[in-house]
Amino acid sequence: MKILSYTWNIYDANLVPFNSDYSGGGLVVKNLCEHLGKENESYLFLGKCIMPEVELGHIKIVKTDFDLTRRNSKKNNREYIAYMTSVFEDAVQQIMPDIINFHDYGDLAENILKVVCTKMRIPYIITCHLYEGLRVEYAGYEDSRENSRKLLQIPNAQIITVSNGMKRKILEDYKNYDSGKLIPILNGTDFRATFCEKNNKLKFKIGNKKILLCAGTIGSRKNQIQLLRIFANNIYLQEKIYIIFCGKKAVRSDMDLKEEIAKRDLEGCMSYVGAVSNEEMKNYYSIADGLIMPSLAEGLSIAALEAITYGLPLIMYADSECADDLNDSKVSCFSDTHSDDSMAQAILNWYRTLWNREYIMNYAKRFSMENMAKNYLKVYKKILLERENCSCYLP
Repeated sequence: MKILSYTWNIYDANLVPFNSDYSGGGLVVKNLCEHLGKENESYLFLGKCIMPEVELGHIKIVKTDFDLTRRNSKKNNREYIAYMTSVFEDAVQQIMPDIINFHDYGDLAENILKVVCTKMRIPYIITCHLYEGLRVEYAGYEDSRENSRKLLQIPNAQIITVSNGMKRKILEDYKNYDSGKLIPILNGTDFRATFCEKNNKLKFKIGNKKILLCAGTIGSRKNQIQLLRIFANNIYLQEKIYIIFCGKKAVRSDMDLKEEIAKRDLEGCMSYVGAVSNEEMKNYYSIADGLIMPSLAEGLSIAALEAITYGLPLIMYADSECADDLNDSKVSCFSDTHSDDSMAQAILNWYRTLWNREYIMNYAKRFSMENMAKNYLKVYKKILLERENCSCYLP
């Protein structure tokens, strides 16, 4: 099977310029394409910038650098979209893919779908890696919410959700939406736990405190500020727990997390280490006792899947998109509401529980990248079979 995947951005430590912008979503798309390419022809079209043709493991990166003067910017965004759409159409004519998989949906993907896929009658499916709901508790993601709205208005589109919780949240917002068009395929990871020396614990002068990791982009959606509020008002938590925040600052965020920690005099119980590579995260997973996710919107967190490979228990909201698929009391501890008091109680419950890390590590095996890739292939084959059996098929 020939699979052409489209995405705006990926993460790969060896591919410039995609080696400096680590994100869980970018990593999972790249790893999925890699696994698909082991037994199929896997092509990947990158929208963020023009690229030469590159073979990246089992992935063939589609050539887009026919015009080296092209640049993506607000100033010439329309020109860039028109250029990349034309290049995508040429790539489709050359590759002749059996199916196209869009990973998320923005201005370029929208234009490609209208101009190329519909015209050429090529079967496609769209994976929603992050759903921005109609009613949210955070600001600054209006463009993403608009993209989510547009995605759900595409006639007859089949959409893969990366968790059952994401499907649930979409149907809560769009009660008349055809649930059969939403296909949950759980995120997976090929992350392998490698336990590193515990020198980091000495560096932070943590002592006997239990360590919570909070990994993710720093900003309003990931909601790290709630943990600062909670700890500032709870001396017991300050004495018993140390939080390590990892992640790059969100483009939309003006929060200085180090400054916020210092302002509340919390340097003795938490620190921000900045953006951390996938490989470097192993140092932090090795010393941690748990992962906390106060995030107000998730897909199926890659950090959570990596953490449980180390046997780390999770703390999250009970209504998180991740909760539906990580709903095991031996793995996860839930905050019943989004209030500070409720999250503080969940942290205390986590602290007082004796967790079986071996059980959690075995539980993590169900979220393998191999299983994820197999499930994608099943969906692709189902779509192609339906097309074959229906002469009136129109993507």
